[in-house]
Amino acid sequence: MSYQHIFDAEGDGSQDDGTLFSLSDEFLEAARVLQATPPVRVNYSSATYYLLGHAAELMLKAFLFKHGQTIGDLKKINHDLKKLSSLARANGLSEKVQLVQIALLADTYNGKGFEYRTRKKKTFPSLDHLTEEIEKLQSAVFDKLWK
Repeated sequence: MSYQHIFDAEGDGSQDDGTLFSLSDEFLEAARVLQATPPVRVNYSSATYYLLGHAAELMLKAFLFKHGQTIGDLKKINHDLKKLSSLARANGLSEKVQLVQIALLADTYNGKGFEYRTRKKKTFPSLDHLTEEIEKLQSAVFDKLWK
């Protein structure tokens, strides 16, 4: 990617596939740390699910940016993991990369259900399965970004 291409992006030009990907890695690592930390007084699962959802969102956005979407396009999609997943598939994300657990998380994540607690019953994917799926997504996106 040329520097000119980066600075032609909408906004101040400081966001690109690399910045989106590196930030997604930070959210994934934060989720891993919480998963490895035994809860003392508080269960960290809502925060962990949020971090994993945000990591997936940013990874998918990095992939889509690399495949021609602008930062403005990606902002319009907002936090919709289902739409991001669908667009990533349409832009060449391998069918070998499973997005099942991410799809199970999508509605609650998009509806900010991890940021604002309600008394509604919700079901979520296993944290271990979701983390594993996002790690595989990370590997596939990394391979596409730096070929």
